[in-house]
Amino acid sequence: MKRHWTLVLASLMVVLLMGIPGPVTAAPEPGVTANQVLIGAFQDQSGPAAVVGINMRKGMEAYFNWINSKGGVNGRKIRFIVEDDGFQPSRSIAAAKKLIEQDKVFALVGTLGTPGVQATIDYIQSKKVPSIYQGSGISELAFPPKRYFFPVQPNFISEGRIIAQYVVEGLKCKRIAVACEQTDIGSEGLRGIKEQLAVYKMQPVEVVNFGAADVDFSSQVLKLIKAKPDAVIIYSTLKPCAGFLKQADLMGLDAQFLTTYVNADPIQMPALAGEACVGLIAPGWVPVLGNDEDSVKYLEIYQATYPNEMPSAFAAAGFIAAEVFCEGLRRCGANPTREGLVAAMETFRDWNGIMAKGITYTPEWRSGKASMYFMRFAKPKFEEDSIEVISGWVKLKI
Repeated sequence: MKRHWTLVLASLMVVLLMGIPGPVTAAPEPGVTANQVLIGAFQDQSGPAAVVGINMRKGMEAYFNWINSKGGVNGRKIRFIVEDDGFQPSRSIAAAKKLIEQDKVFALVGTLGTPGVQATIDYIQSKKVPSIYQGSGISELAFPPKRYFFPVQPNFISEGRIIAQYVVEGLKCKRIAVACEQTDIGSEGLRGIKEQLAVYKMQPVEVVNFGAADVDFSSQVLKLIKAKPDAVIIYSTLKPCAGFLKQADLMGLDAQFLTTYVNADPIQMPALAGEACVGLIAPGWVPVLGNDEDSVKYLEIYQATYPNEMPSAFAAAGFIAAEVFCEGLRRCGANPTREGLVAAMETFRDWNGIMAKGITYTPEWRSGKASMYFMRFAKPKFEEDSIEVISGWVKLKI
C-alpha cells in the first residue's frame, strides 16, 4: 500500500457544535455541564496559515464527531469553539481573553502558531487554564516546564536530544559535527544535541554556523572536512539545509548527514538538493499511514466525516491534538476540573492513541513527544517510496 508521508508545521482547531446542551445547572468548573465540556482555540482561518487551519480543523472535527457519536468522554460531549486570529499575535491575545473570560472554556486545545502562542503564554498561565497541544515548536513551551502547558509536537531541544541519541546508539557514530542556522532553530537544536552527547561523555568535534539567507557554505564545509566527522547534523530551515548538502557534495565531505523533521519534505528537499539529498536522514513524529490497524481506523474515522478524502498532514496533527486532550479528560473521571486535568495529563507515560504515539508528561517533563522514528531520502526526486523508514520509534531516555 502506498505510504502517505506527513509532516507537521503548525497546529489549530475548529468550531464544532455537537448535540444540544441540556438545562443549565451549577457547573462544577468553567465550561463543564452535566452533558458537555466546552473547549476552545485561537487559530488562523483567514490569514497566511489558513490552509493549515482548514485541514487541522478537519482532523479535529473528524475525531470529535467520532468520540461524540460514542457518547463523548465520561458521558459528556465535546463542544469546540474557535476564534480566528488571522495569524496575528494581537488578535491571538484578544481571542484568548474572549475564550477564557467571556466564553469560559474549560481548556484551550490546539492553539496555532508561534507568534500567537508566544504572546499568550503568560496570560494563560495567570488564568490557570490548561493549554494542550500548541502549534509551535518553540522550546519556551516546555523549558522550563509550565504547569498549565502540555505541548505535543517536538520542540527543537527535545528533538536534538533524540537525534543525538540515535546517531550514537543507532548509527554508532563517534565523531559528530553540527551545522547550525543562526536562529532559534539552530541554537535550540544545538543545545539539545550537546545535552544528549554529554550523557555519553561526548561533545561535537566541530560546530559551524551560517545565516538563514546564506547561499555560500564553502568555509563551513571546509572546517568540517578538516574535523573528519562520521556524522553531520544540520539544524536549519529547508533552503539553507539543501544548499549546505549541495556544497558538501561538491567539496567531497564524506559523512552521514541528518537534519530536523522540519526538512523531511519529500517534495521540496529533492527539488532543492537533487542528488545531494540521497542518504539524508530525518526524524518524524506523525505515524506513516500504511495498512496497519491504527492507520485503517484513522482513515475510517476521518472519512466518516469527509467521505473519499485523504487526510493531509495538518489533519493528522489536529486529530492528534483532539485525542490527547480526550485521553486527559477521560483520566479526570466523572467530575473534571482544570486542576484535575493538569494532574491527569501528568500521568501520561509513553501513551499511544490512534495517531498519537509515545506521549509522556511529568511535572518536570513537558515536551510531550518523547519518541521519534527515522527515515532516509532514497531518491533525488519525489515519487512513491522516495523516502524510506529506517527505524522504529526511538524513545528518548528521559
